[in-house]
Amino acid sequence: MMIKNKKAFTLIEALVSVAITAIGFAGVYALVTVSNGVMSDTIDKEKLKYQNTEIIESLNADQTNIMEYNGKDLSNCSSITTGTGKDDQLKRLQNWCNKIKGEVGDKRTSDKRIIRVEKKQVGQNNVYIVSLELNAKSNKKSVFMKRIFYAP
Repeated sequence: MMIKNKKAFTLIEALVSVAITAIGFAGVYALVTVSNGVMSDTIDKEKLKYQNTEIIESLNADQTNIMEYNGKDLSNCSSITTGTGKDDQLKRLQNWCNKIKGEVGDKRTSDKRIIRVEKKQVGQNNVYIVSLELNAKSNKKSVFMKRIFYAP
């Protein structure tokens, strides 16, 4: 009896190819998972940058009341206060606080969401240095912006 020499996959070869394919799929799955996390972090950071820009533009338009924004913490929307007769500034601050909260969630213990305004005299002019620091998700997403305004 003569056995013909056939070229075919054996069971062991098939199992090895399935194992290699499974390892490949596991690698792709891990890559997609990491990519989604990085993408989510980037989107949240862009949202914070957008809020920073909006705040800076609003402060630029309201330079006469710019010191009213100094030291305001945008972490707790209900605790924000302003001086008497500064209802417009209070509405802006609460609006920014609510937007940040809606975009990146509640403040965590190590997060900062604060506006600082420093007044300096340069010659005959007042110069206001505005610093914004917005953090989210335990400092994983941080945006810091500084702008100088030359007030008349």
